[in-house]
Amino acid sequence: MKILDRYIAKAIINYTLLVLLVLIALYTFLSFVTELEEVGRGNYKASDALNYTVYSIPQHIYDLLPVASLLGSVLGLGNLAGQSELVAMRTAGFSVERIVRSALTAGIVFVVMTVLIGEVVAPPAEQAANKLRSLAKTGQISEKAEQGFWTRSGNAFNHIGRVLPNGQYADIELFEFDNHHQLHSIVRAARADYHDGGWYLIEVTQQIISAEGIMVRRLDKALWKSKLNPDILEIVMVDPQQLSAWELYRYIDYLQENKQATERYQQAFWSKIVAPFNTLIMMFLAIPFIFGPLRSVSVGQRIFIGALVGIGFFLFNRFFNRVGVVFELPLILSATFPSFLSLSIGVVMLRRVY
Repeated sequence: MKILDRYIAKAIINYTLLVLLVLIALYTFLSFVTELEEVGRGNYKASDALNYTVYSIPQHIYDLLPVASLLGSVLGLGNLAGQSELVAMRTAGFSVERIVRSALTAGIVFVVMTVLIGEVVAPPAEQAANKLRSLAKTGQISEKAEQGFWTRSGNAFNHIGRVLPNGQYADIELFEFDNHHQLHSIVRAARADYHDGGWYLIEVTQQIISAEGIMVRRLDKALWKSKLNPDILEIVMVDPQQLSAWELYRYIDYLQENKQATERYQQAFWSKIVAPFNTLIMMFLAIPFIFGPLRSVSVGQRIFIGALVGIGFFLFNRFFNRVGVVFELPLILSATFPSFLSLSIGVVMLRRVY
């Protein structure tokens, strides 16, 4: 029986990898064509567009793996069903439960692949891609920094105007409040550099506000101690969906310490946790289709139905995640409901096969 287990798993893995290769090739080509429209902005060249597209491939793989696993399972098992091999297996005593187990064993490979890409490969690659594009277009590390961005650290609200290519931060403004929520001081610095656990501000102007009036001091340099660090700032500049679960967890902890809203990042965190299981659920969902409505249809019809279901799940998952944030649903529910719904549909369909 172990030979049949490996045979089924091999068929699913081979077809899933083939589908993934085709999807990535198509998606990468379309992405590159789209990026070519940006060529000419600043110093952004065709070679930069190509590099950006290549750096983005791991993120595309991460996003497309559930769809590819569904299509690959439909094609792999459909090919076995079309040649009556599944019928022969069942006649020999190979139950549907055993086929499900064999398929999900193959899915473990893609679960591990999803975790590795989502946590280790895609986040730094996507961040490098964004830095490359932003630097070529604007001369700054982050396009988000064109208008600056705000952070909070304790009683201080901090505005970062620009992120320079040399790793320094420019146009810094620090608004510090006392425990009674009264503005205590305003610090402006032309540049800031972080090392040895502190921020070294350059060309500083400090305004201290008190009942007697405003006292102004100008300093060439000043040290600013804060829990804020460049790692946290990099997270602020990146879309939450492009961060690893560990980075999201750290930043959520930082936001909670400073009593800031965490909903977007918690949503992204739970989506990251659920993502590997979506690959298994999509493979499971393919099995009742093969024993049911797709048992004797053509390859083209299998591809069409599989693509329809996979894309439908992808869109519904993204839609429900946004709905959960807008309507303030429990974040775990909004992240997991599409997956549990798909799993439930698969279980009901599989029971009808018997």
